[in-house]
Amino acid sequence: MAASIQIMHNLIDESGARTWADRVHQGELWEMARARSSNSFNGANPLGWAKVLNEAGMGPYAVVSVADYGEALRTAASAIADTGRPVGLVMWRGRHVWVMSGFKSLGDPGQFPEFSVTGIRVQDPLYPYGDDKWGPSPAPNTLLTPKQLATQFVVREPRRWSSNLPTGYMLVLPRAKA
Repeated sequence: MAASIQIMHNLIDESGARTWADRVHQGELWEMARARSSNSFNGANPLGWAKVLNEAGMGPYAVVSVADYGEALRTAASAIADTGRPVGLVMWRGRHVWVMSGFKSLGDPGQFPEFSVTGIRVQDPLYPYGDDKWGPSPAPNTLLTPKQLATQFVVREPRRWSSNLPTGYMLVLPRAKA
């Protein structure tokens, strides 16, 4: 999660003057996210992730759960189109996180509410390692099809951590600034 926070910062920071890549800083971000998470396993969860993004000046971000896969992709793509900021994807039923940095679609999200997402640009902080169960990590900035993404972006298991969010595809979603 901390590496994903660093990736998101580096995508959002337009000046390019403050690249976040330091391992010590990554550990600090992990501790920040963990301290802001309510997790019976003493780890960090998406609520802590969003809180760190907000406190670090990258927000506002909110955690949402979307029941339908296609709607989750449209929600994420619309948020990127509206804000210009990346979306956090909660992967592997809540065990890992990626960053969605862009998309391709049939139709403009701002003009056509039922547009189709045809490609999802992702950043996986585990690259090149991946996972024995879930498969290989895509290379940075890979454009996946919805079918390819669906092998690892699956419904979050409710038992992974307590929240009042319904079961669904979990996103750490940028919101328009007030």
